[in-house]
Amino acid sequence: MVGNMKLITYAGGTLLTGDDVAEALLGYVTAHSQGEESVAVGIKVREPDGSTRTHTLVLGPATELDVADVAEESLEGEIALFPLPVFPPAHILAVQEPSAETEAEAELHAAEFNQAVEEIDQGKGM
Repeated sequence: MVGNMKLITYAGGTLLTGDDVAEALLGYVTAHSQGEESVAVGIKVREPDGSTRTHTLVLGPATELDVADVAEESLEGEIALFPLPVFPPAHILAVQEPSAETEAEAELHAAEFNQAVEEIDQGKGM
């Protein structure tokens, strides 16, 4: 299988890698852009001499990647040369939407609070 290559601009430098690796990086950075932690991820990169080497990228909430097609570059066996990176699991925080019961309880507490304030204003609550 012949795959296209992607040129990734990261931290002031450029990295040449396979399509799938670039897409995986973009997906991970986009999905975790609201997080608070940084993670280190190793990816295979094609060096100027044609060899491949693993580079470690630090990805965090402020990571900016520019990914461009490299039209003149294609490579036989891209998947074997550029395996997908293994991303560490993300810390997911659960967010509970307020339920109708919770809102009803809040309204009840607000009414009780308003009643207490009114009694204090009228001198009854002391």
